[in-house]
Amino acid sequence: MPAATAVPLPVAATRRVAGLLSPLGLTPAVLDDTLGWINPMWRVHHLQARVVAKHMETPSACTLVLQVGAAFPALTPGQYVVIGVTIDGVRHRRAYSPRSVKGHTNQIAITVQRQPGGRVSNHIRDQLPVGAVIDIDPPAGDFVLPATTPPKVLLLAGGSGITPCMSMLQHLYATAPNTLVTLVYFARSSVDRIFAQELLALSRTWKQLHYVPIDSMAHTPGQAPVTPSPEGGAARVLNLPLLEAACTDWRTMPAYCCGPAPLMDAAKALWAEQGLSPQLHLEAFTAPSPSGDPNARHRVALDRIQGHIDFVAAGNLTLLVAGEEAGHQIKHGCRQGICHECTCRLKSGSVRDLVSGERIDGEGQPIRLCVSSAMSDVELESMT
Repeated sequence: MPAATAVPLPVAATRRVAGLLSPLGLTPAVLDDTLGWINPMWRVHHLQARVVAKHMETPSACTLVLQVGAAFPALTPGQYVVIGVTIDGVRHRRAYSPRSVKGHTNQIAITVQRQPGGRVSNHIRDQLPVGAVIDIDPPAGDFVLPATTPPKVLLLAGGSGITPCMSMLQHLYATAPNTLVTLVYFARSSVDRIFAQELLALSRTWKQLHYVPIDSMAHTPGQAPVTPSPEGGAARVLNLPLLEAACTDWRTMPAYCCGPAPLMDAAKALWAEQGLSPQLHLEAFTAPSPSGDPNARHRVALDRIQGHIDFVAAGNLTLLVAGEEAGHQIKHGCRQGICHECTCRLKSGSVRDLVSGERIDGEGQPIRLCVSSAMSDVELESMT
């Protein structure tokens, strides 16, 4: 787990003042809003960030440089942050992996890959201007290096999954340059490779980094299965021959994999076959898709503050998508199983947790609508 960091004195003092004013009817939220009206970076509870720079990494990916306030905790490489943007009056939240900006202690950078039909990613790329203020949560997540840096590390990335790996690379280069690092990075093409020039330059400067860029469509979501190609090209996949060629002693080191589901599924299978699953660490910013029967129909009853709703969920849809397709507006945030804004209490029935793969039964269990699919008729109660 990431180590806790000391709270800056001005932030601690502001929080203390907020606590003292509470008995007078001035809540911490009111004080926070007042400070935010003067300067959004002064907030200490509901944190915000300002976009101070924006540039393209690839035709579909852009980097935002964000100014954060003193209350924003220090980053641990590999963690994620959840940001909030308002689009047409509706607040949306998504998780992205930040990295530090060299020479600027109050700035971080996130890189956003345009997703087909992605409302937030397309808004950020095409419309979010420099100067905009967005909501931001403190960094979180366990996809981080161990407290004691290992002598060797293997990083596996696909597409925008390079972002947490890049944060780790920058950290290791700056603080533990003798670490032997292998990076295997799948992208659809060299044009689509995020940080392409930066990674190439780093591999030339840092002799302990073995960089293996692979142009392949095989792990792209939605692509038809392909036959592995030893000659290379668009059919190259993560398999044992490729892994052995890239890093002969991969079994002896911790491995970190972030990317689309097909890549992570391949990694999980490889490490499981070798009995090495505990050495593999995974991170995903897209929710797994349900694989249930599309012809199955389950009745869903949801009690919430706004009123009771009923709808039918197919076996191949998440409960959130099924409700939306039925015409209901259901509270949610990241749609990735991270922010928990769509969490409900299961009153009866069974659902599949798409992150863990576990079946959840019975009364009282919390479930996230965006990463749960119905396995029977279910009754739910909103918790937010």
